[in-house]
Amino acid sequence: MFDRTNEIGKIHFSENVIYKICTDAVNKTGDARIQNYKGRYTAKKPGLLNAFSSGEEDYDDIELEQTEDSVRITVYIVVRFGVSISNVAAGIIDHIYEQMEEVMGVKPAFVRVIVTGTASKTIAKRHIEFSR
Repeated sequence: MFDRTNEIGKIHFSENVIYKICTDAVNKTGDARIQNYKGRYTAKKPGLLNAFSSGEEDYDDIELEQTEDSVRITVYIVVRFGVSISNVAAGIIDHIYEQMEEVMGVKPAFVRVIVTGTASKTIAKRHIEFSR
């Protein structure tokens, strides 16, 4: 997906690197879980190829759109009831920006976190967007 060139040589970053950065950002909060845009939890483990796939994994809970020199990222999550939704979303966005710059040497063009619900005993549907 991304090719970066530096003094050492050319480096290729696959989409799985960005998926891993995003899932780590969500897991780091402890108050959110990745959930797809339809409001269902993902059954996939990030970074593990499906036994039947021959290449990159497809995720419907993290969307990537490549721009000329960066990427636009959309992450769908559900948050735990009782926490500050805006603080959780801001923390995820900050972590993604920091890790993308540290690991890949490039900042994302745009990061959007969409909260699809709040979870207690059941999931209350929501559609709240945060972006930077």
